[in-house]
Amino acid sequence: PQDTLSDPVSLPDPYEPLIAALGGDSIRYCQGVPCSGRVEDLFPGGALKHSGYYGEGRLITYRNHYPEGPVEREFKLKDNTRCSMRIFFADGTVRSETHYVDGASRRFTEYYTNGRVRYMEEKHASLPCYMVMDLFAPDGTPVSTLHLMDKKHMVFEQKEYWPSGSLRASGCSQFNSNSYDTQRVGAWTWYDRTGAPKMEERYVDGKVHDTADL
Repeated sequence: PQDTLSDPVSLPDPYEPLIAALGGDSIRYCQGVPCSGRVEDLFPGGALKHSGYYGEGRLITYRNHYPEGPVEREFKLKDNTRCSMRIFFADGTVRSETHYVDGASRRFTEYYTNGRVRYMEEKHASLPCYMVMDLFAPDGTPVSTLHLMDKKHMVFEQKEYWPSGSLRASGCSQFNSNSYDTQRVGAWTWYDRTGAPKMEERYVDGKVHDTADL
């Protein structure tokens, strides 16, 4: 399918090191002292580039703009532990959204220019793994999904799909604390393009142990 992430990729944000809530350690000075209150920056042509609220030289909340005027990104505080960052395409549609807890990304969603979700992930609040990792095509059909199903043993249900959206493979994977990654475990079923199961693979320590036609 046609790639709908064709807008220019957002450049690194020069203001990010000033974000207090995300652990930024840079300080901005205004007339020789740390900035406090509302501060604005302009593009060479006079258009608004940045509008932020500062405390002791560090950013608390802010918005950046494209030279043409639309908002390029905005950072907001929800409370003492939670905040969020949204980045926009030049036409105003959301490009990505990140929710932070205690300065660390907890939930991230990326969008195509048509507004559909491209990718989403959510980290567990206390375990060193993700709860969800889903990838979608521009038309909304799933490409792959990974969902935590057993928190105690950190086992995930994982699925892969054909371009049509029909199931291609399904099985389980388990978080490996040594490699800090997931590896396939147990029985995995593979399907043909009509959705009929055609083969089963059994995994041990992330490697195929045996196979069987179905």
